[in-house]
Formats: sequence, structure tokens, C-alpha cells
Amino acid sequence: MKLKYLLIPLILVLASNALAFGGKKNFGIGVIAGDPDGITGKYMLKKDRAIDFGFGWKTSGDKEYQFYGDYLIYKYGLIKVPEGKLPIYFGGGARFITYSEDDKDSEFGLRIPVGIEYIFWESQLGAFLELVPVLCLTPDTEFEFGGGIGIRFFF
Repeated sequence: MKLKYLLIPLILVLASNALAFGGKKNFGIGVIAGDPDGITGKYMLKKDRAIDFGFGWKTSGDKEYQFYGDYLIYKYGLIKVPEGKLPIYFGGGARFITYSEDDKDSEFGLRIPVGIEYIFWESQLGAFLELVPVLCLTPDTEFEFGGGIGIRFFF
């Protein structure tokens, strides 16, 4: 699928812009394992607000490509840790799935991610675990669960 070849240069452009302006390390990029497996990115709008996005794929069974984007709200201080930070987050977003087979319809759904993210003290790494209920709207209305575990490098 040619769309995945457009996503990688887009991420590189966003990352280079974040590096060029320096400063707060608001942009993170990494990997996620779960549903979907893939590349994940996050841009921190404020300390407690972020935009999360990703591109995932499945190569077993029906070959699919998934794109998603979420608006996240962070709650700090609910879980105390000796070092670093462990905020809980929740939000809303959307996903789009397309299949490499012509006989399968594309899917669109609404996501409600809920998770935790460990932000390593004095580091540029963040590790996360999330559960994502999804209300599929097309081609059929149904309810699914996704989620995963991942890590991002912030710069």
C-alpha cells in the first residue's frame, strides 16, 4: 500500500521540525505492540493534553492497515512513584482501517483510549499501556477492543 510510504516521510518532517525548534521535548515517536502493531507518535499540547496518532498493520489473516488519532487528557498524581511520573490518561479519537484485499470494505470507528504512561525521570523515554474500546460505525456497527503496550522517544 502506497499510503504507508507517505506516512514515514511525514513523521520525519514533523520530527525534524520539533528538533529545529528545540526546547521542551513535546514530540515523541516510538512503537506499539498489540492491536495494532505499528508506529506511534504523540505531540504534547500542554502538560496535561496531547494528540496521539499512529499507523499500524496486521500481516496474519486479513492484511490490514490502520490509522488512528486521539485527543488525550492526562491526570497526574493519582499514582505515586518514587522516580519519574505515572499519569493516567483518557480521551477520544477515531480510526480508519483499510484492507489489501479488494473484497473487504474499509472500516471507520470511534476510539476511547484509557491508559497509563510511565515517564522516566530525567529521560526522553515514555512507556505506556492502554486499552481502547472502539465503536465501529462502518461497514457494520459493532463494538471492539484494541490496545497495546509501547515506548516512545521524546525530542
